[in-house]
Amino acid sequence: MSQESVLYQELEKLDLNEIKKIATLWNIQKLPGKDKKSTILGLMEHFESEFYLKGVLEKFSPLQVNILTSILKNKGVMTLGEIARKVNIPPINIEMELNVLRKYYLIYQRKNRERLTNNLDKYHAYEEFQKSIKVESNSKGEKFKFSIEKSLHKATYAEIPQEWKEALGAKKQDQLEHFLKTALTAESIQKVLDSLGDFDRDVLHKIYTHGGVIEAETIRNYITVNRGKFEVSIPHLSALYLIRDLYYVEDKFIRVIVIPKEILDHLQYSPILPPVKKGTRVRQEKISANGLDFFLNVKKLISYISRKGLNLAKSGKIKQADHKRTETELLAPDIEIFPEKSQVYQIELILPILKLLGYVDIKGENVILTNETDEFLKKDIFEIMKIIIHEVNEARTRRLSPPEVFTAAEVPFYEKGILDKTVKLIMSHGKINVSVIFSHIVRDHLVFAPTFQIKTYEEDLADLRKEIVSAIFYLQLFGLIEVEYPQRNLSLSELGKHYFNHDAFTTQTEKGGITINPDFSIIAFPDRVSIFGIHLLKAFCELKDYDRVYTFVLTKDSFQLGILLGYEKETFIQFLRESSRADLAQNLLFLLDDWGNNLPIVTITEDSVLLRTKDAVVMELLLGQIKGKKFVLEEVSPTGIIIEKSKVMEVIAIAEKLNMIIRLNR
Repeated sequence: MSQESVLYQELEKLDLNEIKKIATLWNIQKLPGKDKKSTILGLMEHFESEFYLKGVLEKFSPLQVNILTSILKNKGVMTLGEIARKVNIPPINIEMELNVLRKYYLIYQRKNRERLTNNLDKYHAYEEFQKSIKVESNSKGEKFKFSIEKSLHKATYAEIPQEWKEALGAKKQDQLEHFLKTALTAESIQKVLDSLGDFDRDVLHKIYTHGGVIEAETIRNYITVNRGKFEVSIPHLSALYLIRDLYYVEDKFIRVIVIPKEILDHLQYSPILPPVKKGTRVRQEKISANGLDFFLNVKKLISYISRKGLNLAKSGKIKQADHKRTETELLAPDIEIFPEKSQVYQIELILPILKLLGYVDIKGENVILTNETDEFLKKDIFEIMKIIIHEVNEARTRRLSPPEVFTAAEVPFYEKGILDKTVKLIMSHGKINVSVIFSHIVRDHLVFAPTFQIKTYEEDLADLRKEIVSAIFYLQLFGLIEVEYPQRNLSLSELGKHYFNHDAFTTQTEKGGITINPDFSIIAFPDRVSIFGIHLLKAFCELKDYDRVYTFVLTKDSFQLGILLGYEKETFIQFLRESSRADLAQNLLFLLDDWGNNLPIVTITEDSVLLRTKDAVVMELLLGQIKGKKFVLEEVSPTGIIIEKSKVMEVIAIAEKLNMIIRLNR
């Protein structure tokens, strides 16, 4: 470090207190050196440290950056007048900005003594910074595609950080080519990852789920909030070549932390999992698959509304009591893949789907069924699954403004493109961690998008994360993926393989797949019972427990509810015959026959229109004209029929053509 340099001479003019202030500006915590001379030399070493230099550069405003880069591009010197013309701002304003740069000791001033005007005063960049400050841009996102191998191909072995060598146990007299060849193998990368402490693993995971690119300010705030030190974690991860601390000029000096390509490729298949924070509830190890439960719940909610109605609060939202009542009637599929979404009630997810299907609306303070649902309930469950998924896929393309109660607010319907990308990733990996999906999609859809801007990155990222969360959430809810807890690894379920790949799966249950006890409790072994068989049991029985095996109880109410949900009792009885090792008991068959034949159904129709005549002949004449047009809901007597409310005026027109006298009571 030359004591003859201009920077050294300028610093030497200051007293020790002023030097301390400069160190504080540069965020140098501990003043280097014991006396003035050693302190200045130590300070100059810090000035040439890329880490501290980046910390200073990212503080400057766009105008200050424009001025500094203009000087650097002009061989390190410009007059005040040249700078003013370059940035198109009066010299007096420029001087204020130049004073900021001088305060950080990036430039110095040389006055022109021969003229009265100061426009010819020259501003020089210190030689040390001319060499070290890069003024390149980030054309085509090259900075985000950092490659270790590519960046080190001209380096020497001595330039490799000692921390990285020690982490890999490298030999002292190694060759660069051999070192890189060893260091970039999967085993070596994993060895370095395994050497990290919990906090550094968490920091790396945060950067990874950002798509491998994060602004320095964002990760600095994250580290500080979690009681770490930015100036410790980032240099350590950089020395291990797990991240690169880079910057480029885009109005300002943009400082970003980037995970190199080789590390990203490794993390796709060996994802880094952050440590679990104290006090966090951890899911037990298990594999969760929802099967056909959600589609059965759609049927169950239709049945619930038709039997008990659904009242809204004055705010227009579902009452809390109805939240709880419907939740007890519905099956409980696993919707806790994202812990922050664990309080979602299924009614909030199903009502928007029923609105898309055209089966519900609001009348006064009630949610009502608007169409006949019997035909829908009797459809094959796999057909219902395809209808519902199709409607949700298309939901975002429709311009609808439904009441809030029919909007999936907590977990909005996904964007089809994001769902397709998620499914493609799951299928290509076979089994993939949630963090890998986030990293992939953020890079593809955001970081490398032609419209990408770093200043709106966090805002755009938050919006994209919501889309990814929704896509994964609904994939699990619809039973199309299974989730391996606690790591949250995703793979296609048997149902998902059938839906996406059109794989055939068995609907036949093994003999002995279920055991029927004398008290009508039923034990079902999931590895020996088909998806459809489990679905039938859930439709006709009460699910009491699931712990490796299912425990159901068959009751009169549960059996009759299965019939109300559109299932044939003969289908269920045939399933029991084929699945139970023992023959069905005669008393059970007798009860099922009795329960199935005597359903005490009372039908109440609101807003129906009663049409009466005094003479059966007149009614017969009118029916001859309207019977085939789906106007008539029911014939209640020879002189009375119930007609569709929306068809009243058409019936009146037909009656008048028959010369009938109309008497309309409203």
